Amino acid sequence: MMIAHALSRLGAWLAARPDRLTVVNALLLTAILILLGSADLFRFVGGAAVLLCAAAILVRSLRRMDGNPLTLHPYDLAVMLAPPAIAAALAALAIILVVGHAPGSFAHTMGLVLFTIEFALLALGASDGGDGTPEAARA
Repeated sequence: MMIAHALSRLGAWLAARPDRLTVVNALLLTAILILLGSADLFRFVGGAAVLLCAAAILVRSLRRMDGNPLTLHPYDLAVMLAPPAIAAALAALAIILVVGHAPGSFAHTMGLVLFTIEFALLALGASDGGDGTPEAARA
């Protein structure tokens, strides 16, 4: 009975803000990669996930330019493109730290923490917004 109540409260908490589910999914993927303990698998799956999220954010940013990037001020372009680019670069650095150092070392642990944070942020930026409405329908 207590487990059902706890799961019910968890479901209500996740449903209150649907973007929480995106972050939970990113955390679960990272946890699975950590538990498997394979550096090659972490490099391949983690790198592919980061690239997919960064590509989705880039496509969304390009769509917001209304087809003509010359109408935007360079500051607008920097504000739109710099945060996801920095997050992707930090996630790539984290993958290098995880793969290049022995498990349990400080660099390895910091790489895992950095990857978890940056991948969750990239997944959140690449999500549709959480209400299930495709972005094209909102425009």
